[in-house]
Amino acid sequence: MARIPRALTLLAGFVGVTTAQTLWPLQTYKSSSIETPYLNVTKMGQTEPGYLFISPHDILRGNGYPTIYSDDGQLVWQGQEGNYSALQPQKLNGESVIVYWEGFVAEGFGFGHISILNSSYDEIHRVNVDCKAENFVTSYGSESFSSCIDIHESQLTDDGTILVTAVNVTQADLSSVGGPKDGWIQDGLVYEIDIKTNEILFRWSAYEHINELPMSNDIAPLGATGAGSGANQTDPWGYPHLNSISKYGDSYLVSSRYMCSLFFLAPNGTITWHLHGRTGGDFNLSLDTSFCYQHDARFESQSAERVTIGLHNNDNTEFTGSSSLTTGMVLELELQGSKQVTLKRRTWDAAEPVYAQSQGSYQPLGNGHILQDHGATPKIEEFDENGSIVMRARFGYDNTMQTYRAYRYPWVGQPSTKPDVVACSSSDGDKSTVYVSWNGATDVQSWKIHSGSKVKSSAVRNGFETVIVVDSLRKGDSLIVEAVGGVGDGTRSQSVTVGHGC
Repeated sequence: MARIPRALTLLAGFVGVTTAQTLWPLQTYKSSSIETPYLNVTKMGQTEPGYLFISPHDILRGNGYPTIYSDDGQLVWQGQEGNYSALQPQKLNGESVIVYWEGFVAEGFGFGHISILNSSYDEIHRVNVDCKAENFVTSYGSESFSSCIDIHESQLTDDGTILVTAVNVTQADLSSVGGPKDGWIQDGLVYEIDIKTNEILFRWSAYEHINELPMSNDIAPLGATGAGSGANQTDPWGYPHLNSISKYGDSYLVSSRYMCSLFFLAPNGTITWHLHGRTGGDFNLSLDTSFCYQHDARFESQSAERVTIGLHNNDNTEFTGSSSLTTGMVLELELQGSKQVTLKRRTWDAAEPVYAQSQGSYQPLGNGHILQDHGATPKIEEFDENGSIVMRARFGYDNTMQTYRAYRYPWVGQPSTKPDVVACSSSDGDKSTVYVSWNGATDVQSWKIHSGSKVKSSAVRNGFETVIVVDSLRKGDSLIVEAVGGVGDGTRSQSVTVGHGC
């Protein structure tokens, strides 16, 4: 796969920054080379159980990682450096897995693959959409990619399939929206793919349904920052910018950011209904039900008469600025009769409101709790059943750090690696300090330190890296650290030698 210049390997939708801005501090460790953003957590009430899954991208440092934190701010796992998006912990065949997109990012979309990892953090499936076989055109001319899955979705189904988006740079007549007749667009595609075989089971193109979804529905102006001018192949217009897909029965709920729309696709690809966040589309908007530039739209309930939909309502973009309050929303749609849209719930942090310009997620948890992530604004929030905020978590300064989505999910990690250990003697040689970590382990209870045939010390595990002071170890002594408790019980590190002043 050809490499794209680093200037293009940033997640879509960020606000431009300068290197003069302050860098968010990173947590470092003695036993590991990992450096990870501090997660500053404030709790005002009881949160739901589970770890926090994010893919923080550091705009100033130019790196990103798939990451798991506990909600006391401690790192649990960090994957390899790269461009990541659409990270979601999910279930596959009854087993918990991690699913994410990895690849190369243009402004607003990307070209890459989906990785599925097991509880040992080993890739068990890689899902691709063959660019050549699907006749994709990219915005990079001679540059080529082996897989053309877009950054925005990685949703598993109960049928062993995955839903993804893709962007095909396509020539189109833009005269109806004031553009050139021989213009270019970012045609949005939906794919359902068999995970084991990579067979495409369903394909849908927005441009191929232009009669049902005319370009006039698109809110993004030609030439707006992030939306593209449509003048040529390297600057295609962002019609329609799809950013989430879910499957219900044999039909699909699809979110279009730049159309400010949700539409429900029948199995043959026709549009059953269309909800436009500004005009209503097929529905009648009620007070406070308007939305735009939304993300992560999912059904919370569904019947033949009505559906409720939860979503993250940005209502801001790079070209509109940040004037609208970002909230979580739950809307009820009457599918028959009045076709009325009613607001059932809205969540936001009144003390520290957010005005996010891009990205974000909305996750219903147990007991009526909600987890919200604000994408380009590096803040995660949890609300209780009454709408009161019970947790704030920050992992960066605004416009310098971001994550496309965030989720809370139970997880038991059993790394296929061994614990990492560094041991250092004091300057006078009277004692040694042992540092131990195990990237990805979730339920180790304590650590034992073996030297020779004896257990020299033990200590309760304390966060990602546990620090243990041992009186009976000297410089040059060898030791092994053993995990106690959890699925990795009894796993031992490699033998290490105590060094001096390390």
